[in-house]
Amino acid sequence: TNIAALVILMTSVICEQSINSSTLEDLDAEEHVPLTAGCVVGHPRGEDGQEYCRRLTKEEVKIRDNLANNILVITIADEKTDGLARFIRSGDIYKYKVKVLGEGLGELSNRKQLDLLREELNAYKDDKDKLVLYTTSQSAVLSAGPSRLVEEFQRFETNVLISADGFCWPDRTLEPEYPKVERGKRYLNSEGLFGRASILQELLASDPDAKSLQVLLTAAFIKETSRKQYGIKVDHMSHVFQNLNGATGDVELRFAGREAYIQNTLYNTVPIIINGNAHTNTVLNTFSSYLAQSWNPEGCKACWENMKSLEKVDDKDLPSVTIGVFIEKETPFFEEFLMKIEGLKYPASKIDLFIHNTVEYHAELVNGWIESIKDDYASVKQIPLEDNVKEWHARNSAIDYCLEKSCDYLLVVDSEAHLNNPFVLKLLIEQNRDLVAPMLSRPYKAWSNFWGAITSDGFYARSMDYMDIVQNTRRGLWNVPYINSCYLMAKSVFENKKTRPSYINKLQEPDMAFAENLREKGVFMYVSNRVDFGHLVNAETFDTTHLHPELWEISSNRWDWEQRYLHVNYTHALNENSTLEMPCPDVYWFPIFTERFAEELIEVMENHGSWSAGSNEDARLEGGYESVPTIDIHMKQVGYEEQWLEILHLYIQPLQLRAYEGYNNEVGPPRAIMNFVVRYKPEEQPFLRPHHDTSTYTINVALNRPGIDFEGGGCRFVRYDCSVTNTRVGWTLMHPGRLTHLHEGLITTAGTRYIVVSFIDP
Repeated sequence: TNIAALVILMTSVICEQSINSSTLEDLDAEEHVPLTAGCVVGHPRGEDGQEYCRRLTKEEVKIRDNLANNILVITIADEKTDGLARFIRSGDIYKYKVKVLGEGLGELSNRKQLDLLREELNAYKDDKDKLVLYTTSQSAVLSAGPSRLVEEFQRFETNVLISADGFCWPDRTLEPEYPKVERGKRYLNSEGLFGRASILQELLASDPDAKSLQVLLTAAFIKETSRKQYGIKVDHMSHVFQNLNGATGDVELRFAGREAYIQNTLYNTVPIIINGNAHTNTVLNTFSSYLAQSWNPEGCKACWENMKSLEKVDDKDLPSVTIGVFIEKETPFFEEFLMKIEGLKYPASKIDLFIHNTVEYHAELVNGWIESIKDDYASVKQIPLEDNVKEWHARNSAIDYCLEKSCDYLLVVDSEAHLNNPFVLKLLIEQNRDLVAPMLSRPYKAWSNFWGAITSDGFYARSMDYMDIVQNTRRGLWNVPYINSCYLMAKSVFENKKTRPSYINKLQEPDMAFAENLREKGVFMYVSNRVDFGHLVNAETFDTTHLHPELWEISSNRWDWEQRYLHVNYTHALNENSTLEMPCPDVYWFPIFTERFAEELIEVMENHGSWSAGSNEDARLEGGYESVPTIDIHMKQVGYEEQWLEILHLYIQPLQLRAYEGYNNEVGPPRAIMNFVVRYKPEEQPFLRPHHDTSTYTINVALNRPGIDFEGGGCRFVRYDCSVTNTRVGWTLMHPGRLTHLHEGLITTAGTRYIVVSFIDP
């Protein structure tokens, strides 16, 4: 037969060493003689550790291609699902002919599936050239083409090849009847089957009363007579089929040039059909983000597939979207969050807002925001705080509201999710996936709005690619087991009763319940980091007992803190080519803080209210004596010492290194014992006599405006008879503290002047 001939031809020559992809290109170019399809892997394969890689004659190519062209892939599915679509895509990528049985027939029992397969194979009982690959589609991916499948199959010199399994099922009592194997998985798994169609037809017809394909194949295989009669072998070492159940630790994702593949490191094989099950589908989903040419280091091919463009769509024709805004905890930088929702580049007339707020602290801001924007949007619905609606119920209600408004999409946004990219909504719609989240992470942290893997009990586990995705060293579209905080859901998901998500599952948190329910329903959850979409804020330690509590968020939410409080021109002075402003000799002037920082810090101090008496006796100091007293409040008194020292380290020290070249305290962050806000008033303390500071250098930050908030004031450096009176809000003067820079505080003649002073490295 053709098969027997190919076996003889293909075993004639073996390459003795592994060949990498660049070498393969050179070999293939030489005399334009084709190599075996298995050569594209470029790694040793098989139990003997050798690469089965060689040149083919024209006759061999003809035989192989004839067999490859006669492969029919059969799968069974009662309805269209994400898993089926993925399987069909992988077949299309490698140009397989795929036939789906059972669509529209409702739920299919094991017996019904067997009958469907029998019926289909009856059409090929006399076709000696037809090869049939049967596999489940909901949890399978094809990762190589027909030519390589033929080559691998011929190595077995058999008619029927069945996937292997490490477990004997459904009847464990049959374990002793299986033939023993020296190496590999001993038992069979009917979810992967390949062979000559005529033989398969005969095999499946041999037991018309079998309850399932697994039972039928098991009975035929454990009997030596039928095993030999039909030529049945099991793929014990995963040359063709990789069953992931019980074997996830045996496999690795690897790349050969631009092609991703699965390497079975236990048997050193490269399987072609990758099968998961209920226990391993999340692992398969991770692999599927790469396999079948979905992604490689040069780019994401799958990302561009099935996209829709909104570029030329008129605003009135854009999809309608319900945005569900959920405020379930006290959240820092919430004001900016609302501004970004309002700033989305999408017609407000096409958006219905659904808002659930359970936080009293945010109620005033939420109500004011709704009042200001309610006339711009198609509709606005708020669940009042006093209704005390639970989070899970509110989230389910958002889906109901979306359906009520005949929406096309539901965008869920939690208060921790900052959508910095105003085009995020359009970009997610254009991605055209039923459920997709923009990848958001806490700046400088590994915490994100997705999990790459989960444990057996449904909690977080780190996938092999999680850090690459979070750090954006791999950009693409990723199939993941858990998303939260922000995601776009197409109407097709929640209008279908079989796939409609729910935020209730036992006693789980709503986000956990949502993800688990979707996993059980077979709905794929994607996360995209193709572009930068935004970030997450950290609300875990947000302490609203402070006035203006965001001032305290410099460590927990540094990025957001900088956006609100760091002067927009701060980094200019750090440019080595910039010219530093020096209003007096060795006195430098830098922008540090925004006007908002200055205003809020003043309000914090006045709210505290415990200003010192301005006398030499000061119980706050270690010795109880202040030689040059001011009316002030120390940072320690308002609980801001730790944050202020962090400011000195992050923002003041880099400027000092730029201004006073060669000075470095060599012990790490700046040391500062005295950090305080000074208040000057004509009727209280209008000036400060000439003095030196107990510091290596001092910073003096202006917090309010001369000529508006106060008259007079400023700082005079006596030795140089040089004064700085036109101070700028949020700007700091930096000057040496001892010896050279005797200075005084000039008289404030009206109003109130505020400054921040730190004596650094005393």
